[in-house]
Amino acid sequence: MGEIVLIIAIIFGSVTITTLLIVWMGISYSTKKRGLTKGASQREIEVLQQKVNAVQKEMAVLKEEVKRLINIAKGASE
Repeated sequence: MGEIVLIIAIIFGSVTITTLLIVWMGISYSTKKRGLTKGASQREIEVLQQKVNAVQKEMAVLKEEVKRLINIAKGASE
């Protein structure tokens, strides 16, 4: 009789844990989905803008370096 109770407890516990995990995942997904539809917060937008500015500065530096290297290559080939 004890084995049957143990088996039922294991099955009931497994079903309970699985159900709770599914509910938690659903709530997490809907919260994330709702947050994405609302749009980014002002702080997130500022952080992204700073990253874009940093990339733009790096691109400007790289363009200057490429121009310099092209001039060096032209001078060496002549």
